[in-house]
Amino acid sequence: MNMTSSLKYFFLLSLALVVSISTALLSHSVAAETSSGYEDEHEGHAEEVRKGPHRGRLLAKGDFEVELAIFEKGMPPEYRAWATVGGEIIAPADWSLSVTLMRLGGKVDDFSFSAREDYLLGAGVVEEPHSFDVAVEAVYQGQKYAWSFPSHEGRLEISTEIAEKAGVRSDVARAGSMKQMSHLYGRLIADPQNISLVQARFPGLIRKINVSVGDEVKAGQVVAEVEANESLKRYPLRAPISGTVTQRFLNPGELAAEGPLMTIVNHQQVWLELNLFPADVRRVKVGQAVEVKLGDTLVAGKIDHVNLGSGSALAATARVVLDNKEQRWPLGLMVGADVVVGVVNAPLVVANSALQNFRDWTVAFIQVGNTYEIRPLTLGRTDGEVTEVLEGLNLGDRYVVENSYLLKADLEKSGASHDH
Repeated sequence: MNMTSSLKYFFLLSLALVVSISTALLSHSVAAETSSGYEDEHEGHAEEVRKGPHRGRLLAKGDFEVELAIFEKGMPPEYRAWATVGGEIIAPADWSLSVTLMRLGGKVDDFSFSAREDYLLGAGVVEEPHSFDVAVEAVYQGQKYAWSFPSHEGRLEISTEIAEKAGVRSDVARAGSMKQMSHLYGRLIADPQNISLVQARFPGLIRKINVSVGDEVKAGQVVAEVEANESLKRYPLRAPISGTVTQRFLNPGELAAEGPLMTIVNHQQVWLELNLFPADVRRVKVGQAVEVKLGDTLVAGKIDHVNLGSGSALAATARVVLDNKEQRWPLGLMVGADVVVGVVNAPLVVANSALQNFRDWTVAFIQVGNTYEIRPLTLGRTDGEVTEVLEGLNLGDRYVVENSYLLKADLEKSGASHDH
């Protein structure tokens, strides 16, 4: 198989996997969205979800009916409930209600209710995501009424086989460390030890020059011949180092005196000389790790030397030695670099590859068995690789770190609603 055929095969295989997981996930998502009716405990079958005048879910037993809604317009989400018997409104003080939410992963939220002017109000905020199995219990005139139903959003089912084929991989949320970075700029320059000026040993006439600017030479290679003035004998000039001829100052027939004939620079190793501002001078130290980026090229290095200049902070520099055997670092170019000036510990961090934008949230997907669900996160500090999690995830939660965008894409395709 040639290169073109291989690339075409890889593309088609990748496309097939994406279609496969999207089809499987979409089937589940649609099912989850359309099967969120409540289960009547007496009759044991699913019924169509009915909505009340407040856009809440209607739960009925005989002529007793409860409307349960999550109210969140301009405020944190809260439960509100209304009740009727035979179509007549029941005063909030004449009945009681409790709701239990069982979330993916085992967390349980219990809500008691208190009477307001025309409804019962649940105590506390209904935290996102609004995805749970709900148990409701009402008491009216000494009689208990109970319902249970699923209310899932942002939740998907994926078989282990499909997840593996699509590269959906998860890890455990844990404490971690983050790098404190200082972003600096500097210029690529030659190592002075790798710059050589070729000069005549004795004054004389240049009879021959064997190289031009841009030519590569080897150490010991004859680059020119000079006829000495006193002896009139020719002697060779050899390259003292291997490298590239970057300058040529004289031509055959001209007199070689004390000045150089040419400059040879070895580019196998270059220096990145970073400019330090006052705040950087206090933080940047020899030995610190550095990430240098040029286009798509990212190279790790370390601070090799710090020069504080002559009393002026603006003259201070830090040096990074870069391998340049592949000639990727052209001299004279301005380059950015991130210096690791410290490390901070955080109680809980996640890989940045896990983070997705969904609705108005930044989310990660947790995994429990073959079930995946969004978790809106409140985030703290980041170093570009990991990010501190302040709220929304717990230590030990398993979350998706690779290809979570596939899960997000499927939820968006399925038109997952936020309707309660």
